[in-house]
Amino acid sequence: MQIRFTEFRQENPQRQFINGLMALATGVFTFAIPEMLFVIVAAYLIATGIVYIAFRSSPGIGGIAIIAGLIIYTYPNFIPTTFAVFLLIFAFGTILSGGLSFVGIVSFIFALIILGTPEFVNILIAAFLLFYGVTNILAWWQLGKLES
Repeated sequence: MQIRFTEFRQENPQRQFINGLMALATGVFTFAIPEMLFVIVAAYLIATGIVYIAFRSSPGIGGIAIIAGLIIYTYPNFIPTTFAVFLLIFAFGTILSGGLSFVGIVSFIFALIILGTPEFVNILIAAFLLFYGVTNILAWWQLGKLES
């Protein structure tokens, strides 16, 4: 009997920490200032894209995030659709790259909910960003404990 397992390790724990902090801050700002949603979300997506490209972890997702941020900033009426499409691409990317990931499945669910109820887009985006930020910070903290 053979037992096989695959270990997925994060190559850039700093990227994970930065992404977590950005997502937490953006989620808080989205709850606090919902009338500035298009600026906050566009800035988050552009910053996320720059971080992904700078750390060379996923330049494809980084490029898509920058394009989505520019679309949201230029056309604020497309926030629900654009953010949901970004989440769907992100979800499929995480699911296909590392198996069934929890973050990928939750991203997929949030994308479907955003598409189904665009009137609650600010609450749903803020909730997703808080969830994503917390999971990134927890994963970064766990990596620090494992490496010590």
